[in-house]
Formats: sequence, structure tokens, C-alpha cells
Amino acid sequence: MNTKPKSRARSVALLYLAAASLLAQVCSAVKREDFKTCEQSAFCNRHRIFAETMVKETQALGKSSSAPANSSPYSVLENSVRLDGHTLMASVQHGTDKVPLKFELSFLESGIVRVRAQEESPMKPRFDETQKYVLRDEGSALPYASPDSIRLVSEAANGLATHTVNYVNGNSSFSVRMHERPWSLEYLVDGKPAIQLNTKGFFHFEHLRQKPADGELDDVAGGWEESFKSWTDSKPNGPESFGLDINFNGFEHVYGIPEHSSPLSLKDTRGGGKDAYDQPYRMYNLDVFEYELDNPMALYGSIPFMLAHSAEATVGVFWMNAAETWIDVAREKSSTFGSLFGRSGAGQRPTVNTHWVSESGVMDVFMLPGATAADVYRQYAELVEQTPLPRDFSLGYHQCRWNYIDQEDVLAVSAKLQEHQIPYDVIWLDIEHTDGKRYFTWDNTKFPDPVAMQEELARGGHKLVNVVDPHIKRDSEYRVWKEANDGGYFVKNKEGTENYQGWCWPGDSNW
Repeated sequence: MNTKPKSRARSVALLYLAAASLLAQVCSAVKREDFKTCEQSAFCNRHRIFAETMVKETQALGKSSSAPANSSPYSVLENSVRLDGHTLMASVQHGTDKVPLKFELSFLESGIVRVRAQEESPMKPRFDETQKYVLRDEGSALPYASPDSIRLVSEAANGLATHTVNYVNGNSSFSVRMHERPWSLEYLVDGKPAIQLNTKGFFHFEHLRQKPADGELDDVAGGWEESFKSWTDSKPNGPESFGLDINFNGFEHVYGIPEHSSPLSLKDTRGGGKDAYDQPYRMYNLDVFEYELDNPMALYGSIPFMLAHSAEATVGVFWMNAAETWIDVAREKSSTFGSLFGRSGAGQRPTVNTHWVSESGVMDVFMLPGATAADVYRQYAELVEQTPLPRDFSLGYHQCRWNYIDQEDVLAVSAKLQEHQIPYDVIWLDIEHTDGKRYFTWDNTKFPDPVAMQEELARGGHKLVNVVDPHIKRDSEYRVWKEANDGGYFVKNKEGTENYQGWCWPGDSNW
């Protein structure tokens, strides 16, 4: 039997596959150089270096980094702890900087604990309006626990003070234990620590300060100005970032913090290993064209909500901050990560350690006790309200791409979908439907009869959506631009004197 034709055919097929694979790699290559790494983001780099320093100092002290005691320079000021209704108040201070921070631990009916921190007397108010846009009724209607159900117990042993708040709600009981020196926090569910704050000593809060005079040494790299490629980012308020380690005791898996193209169970980001990332997860809304799969780079949305899940329990953390945020993840059972985050000894519970770092604002963290996944989501909805049910048509298949070039193209695509019995609900039009890339206008040449086009789609039970983006083409003859400019509605530059100007799909644009 002659096998040469089959072999030749097989070789040709393999060649086509190789070419297709190479083409896919070329076409799907994201322009990495356009997006910052942690090392190129000054505040992220500072906090990562700080975490490494804390680990080395703790190890030098001969302490187990899995214990509450660590080398953190932050301690609770003496006699500053008091229970005021549903909130535990305390002042925490850095051993060297001596800038007191105001801590507030508030207890909600469902067992959620809210932890807020900021300077007691900042040079200027920090941005603290995130809650206005995120929390139910701007945070004014959160169901806080009755003060009668909360008890504070303070103890001292070997010169170290702890303060435990016990909260009983029906058949559920929760406790929060705060250690004074160094400051750390443990959320106990059924007597076991489930969520721990600053037990690794990574808490670091950059207080607002005066800019060094010309010629004076600035000890904060990139605190007042930093550059990336051809852009320079000035920071008139100076360094104001903060970071905190949040550790999930008794868990091996964490999920959430969308949107990233990574596996459902979040990967480790510190210490190496064949499956680990070398960068933290980044929370910063970006339009990443041809993004990579299996990568912690930021994408289109940011929701700083994380779940820790096991067969026995589920807990959650909501890091309510709208600024750029980076998150490191490391499991203690791995020897490589143990060298940085601390290894568990024999018989200890597994732990997932996370390190959260935000560029600015107020530290505002919600700890959700669960104990089931359904409970955690119910508690999360208690904070931010339930997601409204979408309209029926939005649940189906949307045929959306850039771009359908004209009315004939739209109807041809619709006809082909129906011919091949591919059900769809909506066709989307991108910016090309507009007159000269001016939103709220219509290209009458490409789409001469939009009413007839939509009626034809409607006969098949289909709808049409046209895109409107927030960037408005700079054009004095364009009614929308002129009205927004005359009314002062555009975003201003940092001086507040002129419209912020940038380049997008229409070209020179305002927002």
C-alpha cells in the first residue's frame, strides 16, 4: 500500500496547524510595554519592598511569622481603645513617624466587620467618597448591630494587651481580637481565626506630608512625581498609599477580584514556582486590546471583592477603594512562598496570605464571615444592594464587534445568522455609525434609513444598540462638544483651568 499521499497530506496539515498557531500568537500578542508592572508603579514597588523588609526583620527577631507577633512598627496607643456603640475605636501609631492613625471597627447585624483607618489630623482631607457611590444608600442605611449585643473584653499578659469584641446574633457568634503591640487583628468564627489583618506585619500607611524643599533629600521614591514611557505623573499631595496583609487561615483557595484572565482559583504571585505569576493582580480599569490568557494584568473592570473557600466554610473581604490597587497572593504550604510570607509548621492549618496595596484614599475594609458561599453573597448584597435583574433581551446572544460598516452590512449579518439558525437578540453598532466619529449623530450615507433598518431587525425579534463613549470629539462646529464646553461640563486638567485633553477613537477629545 502506498502511504506517501497520506504522509504528504499529514505534513501539509501539520504545516497549516503550525502556521495557524504562529499567526494566532502574533495576532494575540498584547503590547505589554504599554502597561505598567508593579516595579514601574512607584507605590506598588515601595510596598513590595516594605513587605520583604518586614519578613527579614521578623526572621531576624527569631519569631514565627505565623504568630500574631511580628516586626510591624505600628502599635495601639495606650488607653486609646474604647467601645462606642457598635464601633471599637483605637489610635494606632508608627514607632518612628509618630503620626497617629484613627481606627474604627464597626459591627453589622449579619456579623460583617468594617475596618476603617486614616490619619487623625491629616494635612488635608483624604478622598472618602467611594462609599457614596458604592454602599447602599451612600452608607447611611447599613444595618449596624445593636450595642446591647456587643461586649468588649480587655486583657493583658506578659506586658502585651489584647482587646476582644464578642458579638452574638441568634445562633451565630463572632469575635474580633485586636493585639496592641504590634497592631494586628483576627476575626474568629466559631473560636477559630478565619481572617487575619497585619499578622505578617505588612501594614504600612503613608501619611500626608510637606514636599521637601529643593535640594532636600526625598526618602520616598516616586512619591511626588514618576514617569512611565513618555508620560510624567505629578502628585501634588505626595505619597498617600497604604497596604495591608489580609490572611485567610484554614483555606487553600481564594477567588474573585475580577476582572482578570486568570483561573478561577487565584494563583500565587510571590516566590516563584512553575505555575505562579511574577506580578501581583492589578485593579485598574483598562482597555487591553488582544489581552493574554492566564495573566494578572488589569482588564476592563475592577471589583475588589475576594472569597476564601473550603469544604468547611467560606469567608469574604471587600476592599472598598476606588484607587489603583495591587494584590499579592501566596499560599503558606509552598516552601518557596514560605521563604517570603512564612511557612506553616507541621499540624498547622493551611493559609492563603494576600497583600493589598492602594495608591490613595481611606482604608475601608469589610470582613464577611459567611459561613457558606450563599451567606457571603447575601452579606455582600447587604452592603452594595442586590444587582438589578437585567432586561430579558440582554440575557441572550449579542452580536457585537468593531465594526459593521453600513446598513447593508448589518442586515446581511442578521440574515446569515437566521439562515444558519443561530439565535441572537441584539446587534451592536460601534463608533463608525456616527457622522465623523461624533457621538449622538448618525452617518446618513452609510445608514440612509435607520428606521427601516431597525424595523427589519424587529421583524425577527431583534434589537439594535449603538455605542456612545465618554470621549467627545473636539470640534467647535459639533453641537454636543460646544454645549459641554460652554457649560463647563468636561473633566478639567489638574490645575482645574482647562479641559482635560486626550487622544481616542475620534482623535483629539475631551471627556
